[in-house]
Amino acid sequence: MITRPEHDPGTRYLSRWSEEVIDAAKKKGIDVTDLCQKKAVRKELEGRIKRIDPSFILFNGHGGADCVTGHDNEVLIKAEDNHSLLKNRVTYAVSCNSAQKLGAVCADKNTAYIGYDESFIFNIDRTHLRRPLEDQRAAQFLEASNQVSLLLIKGHAVKEACNGSKKVFKDAIKKLLPSINNDPFANDDIADLFWDMNHLVCMGDGTKQIV
Repeated sequence: MITRPEHDPGTRYLSRWSEEVIDAAKKKGIDVTDLCQKKAVRKELEGRIKRIDPSFILFNGHGGADCVTGHDNEVLIKAEDNHSLLKNRVTYAVSCNSAQKLGAVCADKNTAYIGYDESFIFNIDRTHLRRPLEDQRAAQFLEASNQVSLLLIKGHAVKEACNGSKKVFKDAIKKLLPSINNDPFANDDIADLFWDMNHLVCMGDGTKQIV
């Protein structure tokens, strides 16, 4: 199951870049429930989880220490409210801060939560706002972030998927290093890639798989 709100530039980028994950899952014969745009709301999410019982939930959107949000920043999942819906599943939240409290209350011996314990940052080239998939600056961040889901789809365990994503972040940093003196964005991008890599965390059952 995937949520893809598209109410601002940030969520639009995440949504478009998540198409790669949807395609990869379908090629593996995995059923995908896509809560896109106005479907990325709490009522739809809760109803679909109860009916479909997904093994993996990918959240794209804004977040806080105790929640992740969907369309128009409606709270989808909140700690000490409806977080039990994530029990016995693998969750990956591409959102800011949610691993701090939400991830902590969800994670246990049969539940895995992957997310960011601080802000998730990705830099964009604003000339590509209408064409997010052509934005090579954003690609450095979102290709690395997508590795979590892509590796899970391939059958890797949660901890392996998290480490695989960190490796792609690290490779992106190494690729930028020679450009520090002639790329005006290189220093900022290196710092933010390093930040994301360090604040991507895996909580709970690191051996859990989705397929």
